[in-house]
Amino acid sequence: MRQDFLDFFDSEYARLVRFVMYTGASLEDARDAAQQMALQGWRKVLEECWDQVADPAAWARAVALNHHRAQHRNRSQVPLGEGIDPPASGPGHAELTGQAHDMVTLLRSLDADCRAVIAFDLDGFSGADIADALGIPQRKVLDLRAKARKHLKQHPCITSIIGRERRTTSG
Repeated sequence: MRQDFLDFFDSEYARLVRFVMYTGASLEDARDAAQQMALQGWRKVLEECWDQVADPAAWARAVALNHHRAQHRNRSQVPLGEGIDPPASGPGHAELTGQAHDMVTLLRSLDADCRAVIAFDLDGFSGADIADALGIPQRKVLDLRAKARKHLKQHPCITSIIGRERRTTSG
């Protein structure tokens, strides 16, 4: 069981940090949330109940998200950066990093509940899984997803980001 958890943590850490950043966290806060998930997961290992976690990836994201939200309850809005940098030309690491920055900045313009739903979406979770992880009805997940997409479609930069992702994945 210990090795199963360690393997899970090694494979999920980077994705978990990215997920929490999608919800509006800074890199440092996202790493802190991932560490909190590791502590709670390790407690489950020590209590010999890690194997009872039905969906470890969803559980990890819910724990990390809850920790991040608890740490920032007093803030009404996650501060935005200076704005979205214009896309750089040419493929490569720098462009992909810029795209990730743009996406995180766009997601920070959403309210916390919408960010959480979209972050789960970006990690490939179904509506039912999102509802279970967040403890909300599936209808609310659908409503939050629709609200977020409507907001994001109104942003002038979203079309260029989506276009770049399509070219990158199809090319």
